[in-house]
Amino acid sequence: MAKKVYDNISVHLSYYDFEGGFWGMTDKNGNQWLPLNLDDSWISQGNIDVVVSFAVEENIFSLVNWGTPVMVSDIKHP
Repeated sequence: MAKKVYDNISVHLSYYDFEGGFWGMTDKNGNQWLPLNLDDSWISQGNIDVVVSFAVEENIFSLVNWGTPVMVSDIKHP
């Protein structure tokens, strides 16, 4: 089955300080995305708005009970 891919989605990248702490992305519709491969250079910028492209990861187990796991293929400032 093909992975669902999203291109150039505007999201707010935020740090959540629960369940051990993690970075998550929320789009304007309230969808929550859990980036599995977020580069440290973005983490160091803090809570910011970004534009991302990503693929939804099916059958992934996460210790964080928040958002849909995704693999980011591109990320940039708006």
